[in-house]
Order: sequence, then C-alpha cells, then structure tokens
Amino acid sequence: MLDQKVYLDDIYASKKCDGSPFKAVVMMSKEARFINNQAYQGFIQLEEKPTTIAMNKFKQDKLSVVVNEEK
Repeated sequence: MLDQKVYLDDIYASKKCDGSPFKAVVMMSKEARFINNQAYQGFIQLEEKPTTIAMNKFKQDKLSVVVNEEK
C-alpha cells in the first residue's frame, strides 16, 4: 500500500499537471469519478476507495490531462 497522501512536492514535480495544484485536483477527481462509475455499473470490484486509487495513480504518474482548445 502506498502513502495515502499527495504532497505539494508530488504535485510540483509532476510534469503532466505542470506543477499546478488545481490541475492535479481536477485530474484526480475525474479519475475517481470514472472509477466510481465503473464500479457502480458493475465492471470492476473495488477494494479501495476511488479517491485513494486516483491519488495512487497520480503519484505513480499514470494520469494525464487532455486539453481541448477550440477556436
């Protein structure tokens, strides 16, 4: 089990969120919502809370953000 906290140092070191705490929170919350929806629909069985899974994925650098720039 990984440490269940995301420190500012983790966020500042992340190139995927450009060191922005706001982007990091958005990335983790969207992932947690996705995981929760998958569990609700019966596709996966959870052994940890969705937020814990999302934080661990962020710390392992497995999350990214996609920006749609429409003109």
